[in-house]
Amino acid sequence: MYLANVDFDALIREDVPYFDLTSFELGLDHQPARIAVFTREDCVVCGTEEAREIFRRLGIETLSMKWSGEEAHPGDELIVGQGEATAVLTAWKVVQNLIDHTSGIATKTGRFVKLVHGENPEISVLTTRKMYSGTKALSMKAIMAGGALPHRLGTSETILVFQQHINLLGGFDRMLAKLPEIKRSSCEKKILVETGDAEKALQCLRAGADGIQIEKLGPQELTEMCNAIRAEFPKAVLLAAGGINENNAAAYAATPIDGIVTTSLYTAKPVDIGVKIVPAE
Repeated sequence: MYLANVDFDALIREDVPYFDLTSFELGLDHQPARIAVFTREDCVVCGTEEAREIFRRLGIETLSMKWSGEEAHPGDELIVGQGEATAVLTAWKVVQNLIDHTSGIATKTGRFVKLVHGENPEISVLTTRKMYSGTKALSMKAIMAGGALPHRLGTSETILVFQQHINLLGGFDRMLAKLPEIKRSSCEKKILVETGDAEKALQCLRAGADGIQIEKLGPQELTEMCNAIRAEFPKAVLLAAGGINENNAAAYAATPIDGIVTTSLYTAKPVDIGVKIVPAE
C-alpha cells in the first residue's frame, strides 16, 4: 500500500520535537549503532514498510526486514537498521509503537479470519470506519495484512443508506421512492440499505437496492431473515453487522450471509515488540 496520507515527519516530531536531550548529554552524537526490532510472541507483522521509511528519513540504512502480512515467531527480527546513534535512538520508540500497534490489529484480524473461514471460507470479513480518528490509513493496512478488507474506504466510495439518512429524507417510503432514481444516477455503484426488518429489506430490493446490511440480529434471527430474502432475491448481497467479535464470529459465519462487518478488530492489544540497540561493528 502507498500510504501518502501518513505524515512520517509528524510521527517522528511527536516523540522528538527538537532533539533527544538524553543522547545529547551522553555525547552519543556520531557513534554508529545497530537497531533490531523483534517480537516476543507469535504475530502477523505490519508496519515494517513505514518503519523503513522512518529509518530512511533519519539516515538509517535498513539491513533486513519482514514484510507486512508475514507471520513471525518469538525472537524473530522484524526490521534491522544501522546508522548514527542519535538517529537510531530517535527512531526507537517511533518504529516500536508503529509496529506493535499495527501488528496487534493484523494479528487479531488473522485470528478472526481463521475463525470465520474455518466455518465458511466464502464469507468476506469487512471492517467499519470506526477506527480511532487519525489512524485510518495504518488501521486499514493492518486489517488487510491480517486478511480482511475495509467495508468502505469512505463515504465517497459507496452508497449505504442508514436510518439516519431515512429520517432526514422524511421516512422510509420517501427513501423507497428515491431508490430507482439513485440506481439510474449512480449506475455503476451498488446500493445497500441497512435494516433488520425482512419486509423492508424485500421492499428495498424490489425498488432496486442491490443488498442489505442486517444490523444487530442474533444468528438464528439472521438466518431466518436471510432465508426469507434469498427465496425472492437469491443474488442479493447480505451483510451482517453489529456486535460481531471473536466470541461469536463462527456462529455468524454459519449463517447464509456474504460478509461480516465488524469494528472489533481495531481494538487489538499491541503485540509485545522489543528493540535491541547496540554499537555497530
